Amino acid sequence: MLKRTPIFVLAATACAASPLLAQDEEVTLPELEVVGQPVERAGVEAENKPFATPDTADLLRRVPGANVNVNGPIAGMVQYRGMFGPRMNVRVNGAPIESGGPNWMDPPLSYVPRSLVESIEVTRGVGSVSTGSGIGGYVEAKTKSSHFTGSEQFEFHSDVDIAGHSVDGGYNLGGVLSLSNDRHRLHFLGSRDDGGDTEFGDGAIKATEYERNTYGAGYGFKVGDHEFSADYQRLDTGDSGTPSLPMDISFIKTNRAGGKYTGFWNDIQLETRFGYSDVDHQMNNFRLRQVADFCALPAPFCQGDDKRLVNADSEDFNYGLKATFALWGGDLAIGADGHAAQHNATVLDPDFAPFFVTNFNNAQINKYGFFSEWTKEIYSNWELQLGARYDRVEMDADGVNAFPAQLADRGMGGMPARMIQMLRNRFNGADRGQNNNNVDWVAELSYQMNSALRWTFGAARKMRSPTYIQRYLWIPLEVNAGLGDGNAYVGNVALDPETSHELAFGFDWQTQAAYFSPQAYYRRVDDYIQGTPAADPVVIAVSTNAAGDATPLQFSNVDAEIYGLDADFGYRFHPQWRLDGVASYVRGKRRDIDDNLYRIAPPNLRLSLTHERVHWFTTVESVLVYRQEDISDTNTLDRGNPNNTNKATPGYVLVNLYGQYRLLNQGITFTAGINNLLDKTYTNHLTGFNRVLNSDVSQGRRLPGPGRNFYAALRYEF
Repeated sequence: MLKRTPIFVLAATACAASPLLAQDEEVTLPELEVVGQPVERAGVEAENKPFATPDTADLLRRVPGANVNVNGPIAGMVQYRGMFGPRMNVRVNGAPIESGGPNWMDPPLSYVPRSLVESIEVTRGVGSVSTGSGIGGYVEAKTKSSHFTGSEQFEFHSDVDIAGHSVDGGYNLGGVLSLSNDRHRLHFLGSRDDGGDTEFGDGAIKATEYERNTYGAGYGFKVGDHEFSADYQRLDTGDSGTPSLPMDISFIKTNRAGGKYTGFWNDIQLETRFGYSDVDHQMNNFRLRQVADFCALPAPFCQGDDKRLVNADSEDFNYGLKATFALWGGDLAIGADGHAAQHNATVLDPDFAPFFVTNFNNAQINKYGFFSEWTKEIYSNWELQLGARYDRVEMDADGVNAFPAQLADRGMGGMPARMIQMLRNRFNGADRGQNNNNVDWVAELSYQMNSALRWTFGAARKMRSPTYIQRYLWIPLEVNAGLGDGNAYVGNVALDPETSHELAFGFDWQTQAAYFSPQAYYRRVDDYIQGTPAADPVVIAVSTNAAGDATPLQFSNVDAEIYGLDADFGYRFHPQWRLDGVASYVRGKRRDIDDNLYRIAPPNLRLSLTHERVHWFTTVESVLVYRQEDISDTNTLDRGNPNNTNKATPGYVLVNLYGQYRLLNQGITFTAGINNLLDKTYTNHLTGFNRVLNSDVSQGRRLPGPGRNFYAALRYEF
């Protein structure tokens, strides 16, 4: 039995010649092509999506309810229905990704370069418990790989992309080479992304250059109903900018390895996976940007410009097991999953060797999850899914230290050093071991009224424990998992888990000529974790003198609600002409005070008109983004902080043009286009605030979007 939760798929393909098709009775999962059109899964052909940007997360802009928080050219974080960062369940090839640094410069989709993307799936609605925990939504990216054939003879295949774009003078090159038959498959993959600073109407956005190399290999073996596979990937990111954050990437060196098994034992389908990753990460505030002067302490490490360097590392082991079998006229899935991760980060001063701040010391997260999910057609054309999940989350961290606190231990450094000593001693003396027992449940009901119309209803309760950053950040620093709001933060060991209750309702209507799939939702979150004004005078004093922020925030439990409506729609009014659209509206508010949630996407509408023939298509696209006035005062209303602003972001309209030509018999696809055709200067509300001095963008201003961008891509398959 197939799960019928609506899923939108952004394949690394586009079905330029396929008409709109009615949904099949068995496969009722509407999908979204990369050009914005839902089609049956069987109707998607292998073609390119234009390479307008090196960031894979950018593809999600064409999914209803989805968007991207842009901290840098290859550091985009998925936002879905107002949730982003650690609240999202984003996976790569089914495995969770543990970010290597405390400011999320390597969010999950940064591990899937655009030239290696096979597809991205976004589950609409409340989502199932079997995909893992996370109160936001479920997104899975799949990389290009080898595939079994139907013959004993080995076949060699390649799938290679090369692309370039003018707005940053950048290029992308990557692909996969494979050798396979009906029992064995072997592949090697690799990619390179390189570009300079992004241009916009008034100049260049400094600290937006990037460099990333990826390579890996995989092997699969199949015998009867059993399949085994193993994969390895290495990611090497060089100097890359993140202008919304206080530092840029020096390097990210990541090794990821994993294995999977799927098979049938009698009438039981069994799926297992395991994965391991280690990340070595360094960031700095001086290689790509002018050094800031933020520290006012009378100490050598605060004299003149304040260069800082952070060395961070993480290690993670994850696993999953699921068994599916028939029960009570339906399908029952039971399983277990979990992971064990640890994180370290140390702040250094390259101009003063003795200085250090142990930001995180062996911060540990151990998670053990168990779930059960039952799906059944309970009545003619009615299908019900019920799921429950239990997660045990155990967290701890070792003691910390800092050079100023060591000075105070020796009776030196004066009052500033003694205040840092006080914060260190408080943290080291606290009960840092914290355990949470989180319980989720999901109920989804769908009704296939006729061949064209299906109704969906969903309700869920989901929980999320705090991150190690939110619990164990003991000294006020601008560390916040990539929020990019320009504030210094301090953690709170005693934080409670977030508890989200959600309702979702919608329908999917599709005929030969038209489709319309709206969905409304409401989410009430108790103990929502966000920064609130710190009240501790010691924290305020340290933040003022050491971090340059006199109004730091402390991670706290508050109450919030998020609601909205999103839809995609389209109409084929001629055999060669069609109109497609995606509309999204989300509203995020605090319930405990009169304020808005931070960095929520403004209402937006994307319309595209496509003319298509057998070998080619052209599309003109209009992107309409409404003014965002619902600004978080808590995060941005701080006139003494030059790193952000409380101003509303104006609306804008962009025009894009792109097309594609395919040489079907030769396996060649050429794609080209122009983004921001009219070279409009505009502000993307989700880019965060500029932290780079001496840039063409003033400090504290929201970063502008890219200017006119000519791009082209060539794909070769054989």
